[in-house]
Amino acid sequence: MATSSLITDAPDDRPSNIESTALLAGEGRTAAGTGLKRFMWLLATLSLVGFVGIVFRFINDDGRQDWGFYAATLAWMLTVFGGAPMVAIAPALAKANWVRPVARIASLGAIVTAIIALLMIPLLFKFPALTEFSEVLGDDVRRRSIWFDSPKYAPHFWNVLILLTLALVGLAMAYVMAIPDFAAIRDHGSGWKQRWGKKLARGFYGRPQQWEWLKMRIGITGAIYFAMLLYTNFTFSLDFAVSLVPGWKDSVFPFYHTISSFQAGLAFVIIGVWAARRWGGMNKYVGQEQMWSLGKFMLATTLLWFYFFYSSFIVFWYGRSESDSATIKLLVSGPYIYLFWTVFFLVFIIPWWIMIWNKVRDSVWGPPIAAFIILFGLFLDRIRIYVASWSAVPDDLELATTSVLQEMPDTMWPDVFDVFIMVGLPALGLLSILLVTRLVPLVSLWEVQQSRLITKPVRFLRSHVQLVGKPD
Repeated sequence: MATSSLITDAPDDRPSNIESTALLAGEGRTAAGTGLKRFMWLLATLSLVGFVGIVFRFINDDGRQDWGFYAATLAWMLTVFGGAPMVAIAPALAKANWVRPVARIASLGAIVTAIIALLMIPLLFKFPALTEFSEVLGDDVRRRSIWFDSPKYAPHFWNVLILLTLALVGLAMAYVMAIPDFAAIRDHGSGWKQRWGKKLARGFYGRPQQWEWLKMRIGITGAIYFAMLLYTNFTFSLDFAVSLVPGWKDSVFPFYHTISSFQAGLAFVIIGVWAARRWGGMNKYVGQEQMWSLGKFMLATTLLWFYFFYSSFIVFWYGRSESDSATIKLLVSGPYIYLFWTVFFLVFIIPWWIMIWNKVRDSVWGPPIAAFIILFGLFLDRIRIYVASWSAVPDDLELATTSVLQEMPDTMWPDVFDVFIMVGLPALGLLSILLVTRLVPLVSLWEVQQSRLITKPVRFLRSHVQLVGKPD
């Protein structure tokens, strides 16, 4: 690789391909330490507590309003884990080299979407049908929704189908991206990992045609996943939030829901990168370059969060109709005013103030701090939206006949079963990811090796940088 007089060779302390293969595909790399085993047992215990909360939620069910925190938890999990794979998709389409070491962490979020699809089933039992009171109101009277001429249980069927499709596409994408690593485990692993690697590698030996096949399918599944993520956020936010509040008409809200999913996905990947460095021994593979690049994207999505919130809010503010005023009071200035301002500071003001400083954004500790704050803020935001929506009009007959929210509901506070659910379900999602990493390397071996082929450490003036060649 030719260099100019301003660019000189620098020592290359990156792990060799042999070292990377031994670490990421060998037997020793999946040996769980005592601390990790205890953490996974803790997550398993919390997951069991979450299922206990669901069971007792059914037993002590007093109406739809009791399921608001359950809906908020599922919405937050969809926001975080559903948005994480976009970190692997979008930069890869732009041939960004920095994303290669973190693509695996991002793609593993798709595993949890399958769990979310199953966890949505209990919620559907409390979701009102479109024409449940046709005998009283007539067949032509339907509750307000985006399903104008569909069968009365259309939201139930289509939401499950859409979320299952997202999960299947996400799992297919994560699997295709891991095939070369399964081949490495087949060739260099041992025991049950080697046997599973042989089955899942499906005869992959790195022939040119197989690499073309791999890249084509990664591109196809990534593009479909992006489209399905938009559609899933669209239907989920409108059906499980907007349609349950009389008079709430908002065409911008699905985009607000989606951009916050991108923001949460970035935050999740940043925390995953930080944890991989801190406890996973991946310091040589993920570092400052990944934190800096992810931090810039997170700053951009933080600004976009405010843009889409303002675009939605300003319509109600200047509309000032009875329904617009009631919607603002329910979600912003009424029973959840303190929660709204907490969300505004945690999701926008504080992360923006942290990430605007170059030295903080360029560090390995600044982006994780902002990411933790954002994830907690978005969890409160989903509580603000979904708990308010599910408690607005608990009676299905009133929901079908009311066009404006007349009586403002009281603030809903979680009981012990809601706490079990809010703690247990995210723990189940995180546990599923950690279980998969017992077989799949946390950092993609083939991505790291391809990155090594097109990069070279050099000195540019007084700086140490990587010279990146043009990828194919």
